[in-house]
Amino acid sequence: MATVTQIALQLFLLIAITLLTVAIYRLYLHPLAKFPGPKLAALTSAYEGYYDCFKDGGGRYWVELHIRDRSSSWSDIYRITRRANKPEWFYQLFGTSGNTFSTVAADVHRLRRDAIQPYFSPAAVARHEAEVERLVGKLARRLLAFKNAQKVVNLGDAFRCLATDVATAFAFRKPFGHLESEDFEHEGNEAVRKFGLLGLWNRHSNGWVMKVMAWQLAVVVKTELELAAGSDGKVVEEAETNIIQQILNSSLPAEEKSPYRVMRECSSVTLAGTETTGSVLTVMAFHLLSNREKGALLREEIEQAHRKYGRSPSYQELKELPYLIGVVNEGLRLNSVSGRLPRYDPKQGMTYGDWVIPRGTIVATTQNDTHFSPDMFPDPHAFVPERWLDEEERKRLSKYLLPWGRGVRTCLGMEIALTEIYITLGRLFSPEFGAVFELFDTEYERDIAFFHDYFSPFPRGKKGLRAFVW
Repeated sequence: MATVTQIALQLFLLIAITLLTVAIYRLYLHPLAKFPGPKLAALTSAYEGYYDCFKDGGGRYWVELHIRDRSSSWSDIYRITRRANKPEWFYQLFGTSGNTFSTVAADVHRLRRDAIQPYFSPAAVARHEAEVERLVGKLARRLLAFKNAQKVVNLGDAFRCLATDVATAFAFRKPFGHLESEDFEHEGNEAVRKFGLLGLWNRHSNGWVMKVMAWQLAVVVKTELELAAGSDGKVVEEAETNIIQQILNSSLPAEEKSPYRVMRECSSVTLAGTETTGSVLTVMAFHLLSNREKGALLREEIEQAHRKYGRSPSYQELKELPYLIGVVNEGLRLNSVSGRLPRYDPKQGMTYGDWVIPRGTIVATTQNDTHFSPDMFPDPHAFVPERWLDEEERKRLSKYLLPWGRGVRTCLGMEIALTEIYITLGRLFSPEFGAVFELFDTEYERDIAFFHDYFSPFPRGKKGLRAFVW
């Protein structure tokens, strides 16, 4: 009879042989073994887990090919005609694949997207423009209360509160009221940053970190579902529907209308429209305030528009102002989603130059690979609205501006985000605002520049964009 020591030794040898066999296969026999890259990344997914959880995001999974391309050929995987899937393990960053953004299968994504896409159409957003104006006006009044008060305001927090109220007013027809917070929800904004790091741990724990939290949150949406439905369970028809009613009124099957699934969709819509828009407004404002010549050019252009129309220009009119277009495009270029966007095609392989990529291989790139390419954008880390002023050059550069993604999974909230950005800049840098900002103890590398990759970019420091109002 074998002793305990012998059993332990046999088990150890079995594990060692298994690990050695797996290592040899991954390093030398796997279909991707010929592709260049760190051997440790090919050997174990712990390589990526280390960079994600301990080194502020990054790394590569061993069955993923990361493309850093200086041309537009990488977009083959993102083109509209290719029905590529998303790898579920990666998008567990957001909890589950229960929302449209994180949906794994292309056919399920199309089903879910078709149900809510009309809600985000340009026509639907245009009907909401007055509410965006109202909320931006509310922000302006809050900021004017700081005028000549020798009191510092955190503009980054203020912009995130605006973004939250715009997103929730659009989604639920009632804002969360963050603009009423005395300190512009400073602690809440810090919690979003922590949520991003938590998401990275969730990705590498097979989703267990957030599973319990998600079911607790479903109770909140269940209450909203009961309000949206009649006593017989049928959806109440209303002239002004919200995102919950949009889902319930759709032709989606019953399982797609469960409280948990609707909760995932609602939380996705809210989160997607807050940190992203708030941070890009922060970056734009910093560059306009730190470079007074650029800020002055924008104010002059907006003032001319005021004189032309005899009133504050509308969103559509603001979109026609060349320098403002340059400011917005540069802000979007410098502050896009930092995380990579992995896809895989389960039906067919791809070619990339002379390389043949097997079907099912996860392929990824990031928007920053293009946005910070000197081949596309000379002096790529500089804020240069002037590069967009020539109309022909603008058309050429627009091919490489990808803040909303590309293909069938392009961001649904693009139009509401642009409406918010243009109106905010058009009002706060308008002569009618009646005040100007002066930066206070704000450093670009510490407080603004991208350092942490929690899918959205976060700066190294936590002070934010702080300013006096004069």
